[in-house]
Amino acid sequence: MIRTRALFRAVFFFALSLLFFGTAQAAPVSIVAAESTYGVIAQAIGGNKVAVDSIINNPNVDPHSFEATPAVARKVARAQIVVRNGIGYDDWMEKMLAASPSPQRQVIVAAQLDPALILADKNPHVFYDPQVALLVAEKLAQLLQKIAPADAAFFARNLQRFQADLTRVTEAETALRTAHPGLSVTATEPVVGYLLRQLRWTSLSEKFQFDVMNDTEPSPAEVARFEDNLRHRKAALLFYNRQVTDPLTDRLRTIAKESGVPVVGVDEFVPPDTTYVQWQLQTLKAIAQALGQTH
Repeated sequence: MIRTRALFRAVFFFALSLLFFGTAQAAPVSIVAAESTYGVIAQAIGGNKVAVDSIINNPNVDPHSFEATPAVARKVARAQIVVRNGIGYDDWMEKMLAASPSPQRQVIVAAQLDPALILADKNPHVFYDPQVALLVAEKLAQLLQKIAPADAAFFARNLQRFQADLTRVTEAETALRTAHPGLSVTATEPVVGYLLRQLRWTSLSEKFQFDVMNDTEPSPAEVARFEDNLRHRKAALLFYNRQVTDPLTDRLRTIAKESGVPVVGVDEFVPPDTTYVQWQLQTLKAIAQALGQTH
């Protein structure tokens, strides 16, 4: 009798352990995104099956001058998937990856997913192209399905939702392009270059924009041309990078306002508690509202 009870208990606890370990969830896939722009896309595809760590998530940080810390290096070393921008935008991440090589780690470089989408001037702000965002999402879903095949259907559904949601951005772009066809605009930096391509608008004073982005002082002639575009309203709109301001760009914003040229601030990162699609729609709405004031 005693032996039977002992056997029963052993079988019971063995079955219980099988039930526990059989139903316990696998550890989430660790993803490190160089910027929050890609972190929110990773979260949208991975859901609760991933642990996403966006290294630059402060809208006030200049990605071109960001310096990684040892803590960042440890996160990158442990990551199963890393997502970065490329085209010199986040070279610090490339150095982190080289310092901790891992054959198991998968790396997504957004700017390399379809070189045909990259502007001829090698503008690094590729995240303003919804097609690039979709390519990143598709690559993430593909890698996650390989790493966690049991959740493949979950990742596929999330990708479908993201793709459907992204159509709201392309529809808003079409509406804006139709309402304001063929505009000439300008910017203190080429942050929205890819968006302007979607809108089929002309970007004036691009040499000036790239000089500012690269911390190169624009020539007096370039500054004069830029100011002329504003004072004579050759530009229908002025974009400025809210993350990077200096006396020169502040003066240009003042000239634009005095000349009646609408001014729109844009960001390089998705703001906190905002999805990629929400961020893009907010930007397009701000542009439409600014143009509505004068058109």
